[in-house]
Amino acid sequence: MSSLTTSLWIAEQALQATQGALDVTTNNIANASTPGYSREQAIFSEKAPFEQGNLVYGSGVDLQKVQSIRDQVLSLRIAEETQSQSSAQAQSNALQQVQALFSSSSQGIGADFSAFFNKLSQLSTSPTSIPDRQAVLTAAQNVAGDFHQAATNLDTISSGLNQTVTQTVSQINSLTQQIAQLNGQVGDLQKQGQDPGVLQDQENQLINQLSQLTNVSETQTENGLTLTTGSGAPLVVGNQSFSLQTSPDSSGNARIFSQGQDITDSISGGQLGGTLQVRDSVLPGLSSQLNNLASQFATAINSAQSSGYDLNGNQGKPLFSVTPGNGAAESLSVAISDPSLIAASSDGTPGSNGNMANLLAVQAQALPGGANPGDTYANLIAQVGNLTGKAQAEVSASSSSLTQLNDQLGAISGVSIDEETTNLISYQRSYEAAARVVTTVDALTQVVLQMGVSAQSAP
Repeated sequence: MSSLTTSLWIAEQALQATQGALDVTTNNIANASTPGYSREQAIFSEKAPFEQGNLVYGSGVDLQKVQSIRDQVLSLRIAEETQSQSSAQAQSNALQQVQALFSSSSQGIGADFSAFFNKLSQLSTSPTSIPDRQAVLTAAQNVAGDFHQAATNLDTISSGLNQTVTQTVSQINSLTQQIAQLNGQVGDLQKQGQDPGVLQDQENQLINQLSQLTNVSETQTENGLTLTTGSGAPLVVGNQSFSLQTSPDSSGNARIFSQGQDITDSISGGQLGGTLQVRDSVLPGLSSQLNNLASQFATAINSAQSSGYDLNGNQGKPLFSVTPGNGAAESLSVAISDPSLIAASSDGTPGSNGNMANLLAVQAQALPGGANPGDTYANLIAQVGNLTGKAQAEVSASSSSLTQLNDQLGAISGVSIDEETTNLISYQRSYEAAARVVTTVDALTQVVLQMGVSAQSAP
């Protein structure tokens, strides 16, 4: 029944609803600069009307819920782009270390090749000179030493990346545990019909951190959020997390397991994916090429040695010692220490330099790999440069895309101070109007009470 009491009750509902909206707006303004915060919106609904006779009266307003404004599709795209950027960045960081090993033109294997053949050329003009012969051996030792150093440095980088894999898996497990805990709380609030906006913001921040580490697939199910790796290995299902494990293989590299299954080869995104790409594909490929170059160069020089004679008139012995296969670069060494054993002669005559042509020909001779030693090494350097440049280009492209996506999400979920200020003024006016209704109803109630007193006191 419509009455002053009804009007007072409607005004009281308006005050409560508007107060809630003011709280929401104030919270938005307070978190305008908070990373990952999604603005909230007060959703009002009209309360059910009531009938009196032939008239229908409204019964006021209700603050139905507080809703966070977010775009799930954009969030998923940001997670995907984050995975790509982090993977490219991890590859770029590792490849820059590799590039530093091969970037110098004044030292290293390429410069050693040139110096070695220069010393051979000098010896060809004075084949009996012991100092010139010693200079050839010294140059050969420099070649072997730099091959060994390059192989060792690649192994060091690989070892560092291997440690990164183990550390990253530990970080992933820590994040999935936190996400699972939040996911359970989010689910509980949703079942109660409440908006878990604050918890979802925290969860999204953790998922973004997880996306920086590995490739993550995100799915909403009736049991809540489910996170898996690209291969489908579970990471989070509802309020339960599934830890990844690492175990070394025969070469000492950490392999990644999910519930007993090796998923290493299926991880392609994030820092972990980029690290694995360099550790398991790029570095082994470079090491293989370096080993082939060391083995083929040593074989070519030793073959040229065997076709000539040393100062003692004996057939030339191998100049280099090398273990064929994966350890060729690291095992390469100079096999002789006596400079007189260099086979400069083609006929055994001490003053002959006929075999020097065969030794010098190795400089321009195509190795089994298809190019001469210098060009083969130059191709290796170019390959490292191309890989590094490609990774850096991918970082730049992903960063640009990520910036655009974050700007789009910010336009939807971010806080606009101007908009919130307008809302604040609007809610303030509504609150003042509802308060005026309360004051008016109170005054009218006093008038009615006074009228009752006057009526009772009348003769």
